[in-house]
Amino acid sequence: MTWYEFFLFVHITAAVIWLGGAFTFQMYGAVVRRGGDPGEIAVFAGRAGHLSERMFVPASLTVILAGIALMINGNWDWDQLWVIFALVIFAASFLTGVLVISPMAKRIPDAGPTTPAGQALIERLFTILRIDLCFMYAIVFAMVVKPTTDDGWTIAIAVVLLIVLTLVFLKPLLAQASRSTSSAPPAT
Repeated sequence: MTWYEFFLFVHITAAVIWLGGAFTFQMYGAVVRRGGDPGEIAVFAGRAGHLSERMFVPASLTVILAGIALMINGNWDWDQLWVIFALVIFAASFLTGVLVISPMAKRIPDAGPTTPAGQALIERLFTILRIDLCFMYAIVFAMVVKPTTDDGWTIAIAVVLLIVLTLVFLKPLLAQASRSTSSAPPAT
């Protein structure tokens, strides 16, 4: 086995853990939320957050480090469109996790996970996580297809799809925010 093959194995294995875990959380989370039990939803959200710190962060860092090792060991050029796209999307996902998801998850215990405010926060969190999952699939798309500037339309389609999915997933939250601000009493 070459070093390249070893890094490729590590890269793919970590990506499977990262992406598969996120997909499983979304599917199981949907089942739990449809059940409508605020206590069960709160327990699931807490456990998901706890497991995420111990599974997703190490897996995502392993993906990026093994990817860098593949780039160096495989003599890939850093200026290729698929590499740039994947790194930009990874950075967006990482920053979303650090700046949005983590602070939001840490507010759940203070809001009271079974209260209406806590349940709304959990719903917002799962919406952001669903969007982040779409970003992860976009990275896998770029890694598999490896589009170049000659077929940049494939990246354009992926970007448009990401924008559309983000808007679709955000629509219920935006509608809810609009309803809550319109039902709020006017400021005096």
